[in-house]
Amino acid sequence: MRVIIVGAVAAGMSAAAKLKRMKPEYDVVVYEKTDVVSFGACGLPYFVGGFFDDANNMIARSAEKFRETGIDLNVFHEVVKVDTEAKKVTVRNLETNVEFEDSYDKLMIATGASSIIPPIKNVKLENVSTLKTMEDGIKVKELLNKEENQKVAIIGAGFIGLEAVEAAKQLGKEVRVFQSESRVLAQVFDKEITDVLEEEIKKHDVDLRLEELALELVGETKVEKVITNKGEFDADVVIIATGVRPATGFLKNSGIEMLPNGAIIVDEFGKTSIEDIYAAGDCATIKNIVSEKDTYVPLATGANKLGRIVGENLAGANNKFQGSLGSSCLKVMDMEAGSTGLTEGEAEKLGLDFKVKATPHN
Repeated sequence: MRVIIVGAVAAGMSAAAKLKRMKPEYDVVVYEKTDVVSFGACGLPYFVGGFFDDANNMIARSAEKFRETGIDLNVFHEVVKVDTEAKKVTVRNLETNVEFEDSYDKLMIATGASSIIPPIKNVKLENVSTLKTMEDGIKVKELLNKEENQKVAIIGAGFIGLEAVEAAKQLGKEVRVFQSESRVLAQVFDKEITDVLEEEIKKHDVDLRLEELALELVGETKVEKVITNKGEFDADVVIIATGVRPATGFLKNSGIEMLPNGAIIVDEFGKTSIEDIYAAGDCATIKNIVSEKDTYVPLATGANKLGRIVGENLAGANNKFQGSLGSSCLKVMDMEAGSTGLTEGEAEKLGLDFKVKATPHN
């Protein structure tokens, strides 16, 4: 049995390790387009902020350790096409730029997600970065450690954006946040909570600018200003944190069913709409226990859990993933916030009967 796994971050390596333990005789081949494997991106803002300095703390297990177990792990190899009828993948070796084909009996897609880059003019200027990959983290950490880079603009006020605020403040920077929506973390928390979080952010001298859209970056070679629909602001560093989308563009004509955003629809076994093809992680859906709908929740917890179950099922098991409540938590300056289940807005859209209770905080 030859199993190919595309992507070696959270879900892919959870599955590979589990499968190899259960079926040591299987050929388990992993293709990863970077040289970073088994990586926990959740730690990036804390690495950037100097809460710890060794980037390897974000690596659960090295490529060598996986290879020692008999997994054929290939870094700098990008799968560019999947032929579901012939059960073949086309792989590009990024070091030699040579393409080749490989055949599978079973396939798992665990390509994760990539950062959404909004249509802002001149995003390619120097000192502008997303905060998603290990490479991003090293770049942003270097930028924020330079004395001359004092003014930090963060575009987007979701999880990564707000954690980047704390990282920049920890390093004594002047921080400004641009959020196109009327609230921070609107997809995760109800207004009673986001009001409190916004108050906490402002209390720490962060210029939080809601309903403000970044339109253009200005500078000769490196960024000097951010122009929005409401004004212009000096900036030495710009961090773009406007969300992620599933990295599934290479599956365009494969016939695999996806949500409109490109997330691969999987059932409780991690199976896609095509026989012998599984998916898990930030490229796939997860079943919400309350709504019973296929939802897109790009969080490491779901990726690792469903990844392990897919590993078991690739080995011949028939194990179900019960679904997720989409639980998440984050630290915002001196405050911690957590959410689970549906927001009031989501419950309303689903026509559910619900009650709300908000207790004032001190």
